[in-house]
Amino acid sequence: MCTTIVLFELLTFQSPPVFDIKDINRVIVGLDIPTIEVRYEHLNIEAEAFAGGRALPSFINSVTNVIEGFLNLLHILPSKKKHVTILKDVSGIVKPRRMTLLLGPPSSGKTTLLLALSGKLDESLQASGRVTYNGHEMNEFVPQRTAAYISQHDVHIGEMTVRETLAFSARCQGVGSRYDMLSELSRREKAANIKPDPDLDVYMKATATEGQESSIVTDYTLKLLGLDICSDTMVGDEMLFKQYLLLLFVSQMASALFRAIGALGRNMIVANTFGAFAVLTLLALGGFILSRKDIKGWWIWGYWISPLTYGTNALMANEFLGNSWHNGTNNLGAEFLESRGFFSDSYWYWLGFGAVAGFVFLFNMLFGFALEFLGPFDKPQATITEEEPEANTPSEGTVAEVELPRIESSGRADSVVESSHERKKEWFFLLNHILSPLMKSYTLLTCRRRNKQLIQELGQPAPGSKDLHFPTQYSQSFLVQCQACLWKQRWSYWRNPPYTAVRFFFTTFIALMFGTMFWDLGGKHSNRQNLLNAIGSMYTAVLFLGVQNSSTVQPVVAVERTVFYREKAAGMYSALPYAFAQILVELPYVFAQAVTYGLIVYAMIGFDWTAEKFFWYLFFMYFTFLYFTFYGMMSVAVTPNHHVASIVAAAFYAIWNLFSGFIVARPSIPVWWRWYYWACPVAWTIYGLVASQFGDITEPMVSEGGKIVKDFIEDSYGIKHDFIGVCAVVVAGFAVVFAFIFAVAIKTFNFQKR
Repeated sequence: MCTTIVLFELLTFQSPPVFDIKDINRVIVGLDIPTIEVRYEHLNIEAEAFAGGRALPSFINSVTNVIEGFLNLLHILPSKKKHVTILKDVSGIVKPRRMTLLLGPPSSGKTTLLLALSGKLDESLQASGRVTYNGHEMNEFVPQRTAAYISQHDVHIGEMTVRETLAFSARCQGVGSRYDMLSELSRREKAANIKPDPDLDVYMKATATEGQESSIVTDYTLKLLGLDICSDTMVGDEMLFKQYLLLLFVSQMASALFRAIGALGRNMIVANTFGAFAVLTLLALGGFILSRKDIKGWWIWGYWISPLTYGTNALMANEFLGNSWHNGTNNLGAEFLESRGFFSDSYWYWLGFGAVAGFVFLFNMLFGFALEFLGPFDKPQATITEEEPEANTPSEGTVAEVELPRIESSGRADSVVESSHERKKEWFFLLNHILSPLMKSYTLLTCRRRNKQLIQELGQPAPGSKDLHFPTQYSQSFLVQCQACLWKQRWSYWRNPPYTAVRFFFTTFIALMFGTMFWDLGGKHSNRQNLLNAIGSMYTAVLFLGVQNSSTVQPVVAVERTVFYREKAAGMYSALPYAFAQILVELPYVFAQAVTYGLIVYAMIGFDWTAEKFFWYLFFMYFTFLYFTFYGMMSVAVTPNHHVASIVAAAFYAIWNLFSGFIVARPSIPVWWRWYYWACPVAWTIYGLVASQFGDITEPMVSEGGKIVKDFIEDSYGIKHDFIGVCAVVVAGFAVVFAFIFAVAIKTFNFQKR
């Protein structure tokens, strides 16, 4: 590092300017290139942050931070964050036409300094001092159009080539004054009878076509950066007419909704989680699963703000108020709508259509505002260590301040305080001596001779030696590989709160929401609608919590698989230990999720408190969450990336939803499609939950002429109580099958491109 710093100082502050032919031509014709000098004076940046173990992104820390943040907001609990000085009294100059290297140890404030100089410092940081561009402070111009900060995690659209990426930037930001300057340079060269630069001359001849300025500058930039050889390479780094018109706007509303959720979430896992939450909320309160008449008073507002409320009522009005539902004396369509809690007025079609169109504009506006005003979800933050106070430490518990080397002005604009003049001469002499051609030739000749000797020596095996042989492919046994992979996965999951903590909070919130929505409906089965409401709570939880588990695990497994490819290629472990560890690490998290949801929902909805029924409820929920999670993992293992996996998985979500037995009961499914009901995992879950909770109830139903609940379920849904054991085996079997396919796919397929 010392040699690098010395070379940097020599090249930056002492090396004479190097001119190419274009620079000489600019001097001759009197063309001055605009330059920018950046000065920062007495720059101080401070922050409030957790220190030590609390700064690690673990599951417990994530949960604790949320709770503490809420209590801090209410002034119940004081903040445990510590005051940290990131930069202290830093001054310096970034000279124009030079490449400046910024060196420093980790957590020394390099990124913070660069963000401050580029005008992208986080608003939560406390900053003081002065940063100027050619003497102008940040509030006098738009710094984002003058300087750019590119992080180590810079991302691009993988499907666009290098040329297309730069061309898009030129279209959005313009090419500035570069094109005009090239034109002026060419004109002055011709006037001074100077032979133009060949590259520049080619580009200026291309200007005969109007409107090609951005393309020309893009090509010139590609050649200047040496990217012309890969310019075309991808970046890489994922009814009746009225009914048709309504469905068109409903689909546009859904697209706008998820665009807004993606922009608000700013993180794939968070966006997937709250996307599932939005679908769950809007569908549960849309009037189809839970009748409007049965929605509790504290949730009725959700019914009126749900876009599906207006879309469903418009579709219902368009269909059931038609002439085909009149039998001459009675309006059967209107009677059905009123019995299910839908509106029976014909104007609801246009009212619903207008509301859906309004939601399209609203969600698109939210999408735009989120992109404009919200920053990244994840912010890079160094871990601040807590050290024991020493003798020179001011007070106990303070965090050591980090100070960058200070570069001071010596009174002249082009000079910097440096070491003595004699020492610089010595360094120049040493550098020229090392890099002289004679020394290079001698060094190469010596290395060549030494290499020949080494080849001769190493080519002859030592007396008594044996051929290199390893009894096994991997250095550790299969059991040790499994233990090591499980240990790594444990810490990987524990330190991934956007996945584990968000899923836990999502499940808890959904459980409380469902409990209040379906409050005390589990024990009501005197009429058909009450029973449908209770079954609807099971159907909604199974489908949407399961889909959430499947969709959020996909990007996690995709990242883990990339690391697995590298570590497997290095001979660290085989595929099966990795697959087993990935499967086993999910078991405790899913179990905690199922227990949390089951306890809250079972108590609030009011199902029968018997040990047998409560056990079956937890059993089916646990293995359902498991097979959905393993299905998401399996879909990633058999596809190139999680983008393709999400598309493939979504198709099966829709099929499972259709054949779950709730939207269309099994006796009503056409015979030629009924086989898929038995192949649908969600159908087996719904069967087991309904059979275990209602399959043995012998109370009469008033709305069904005194038919007992057990017979009604068997006649309407084809569900029998004595089939619970078979359901349990099949549901657990789906989890095992999906996990097995995941392991086999990880071992068999390799989608690594390089």
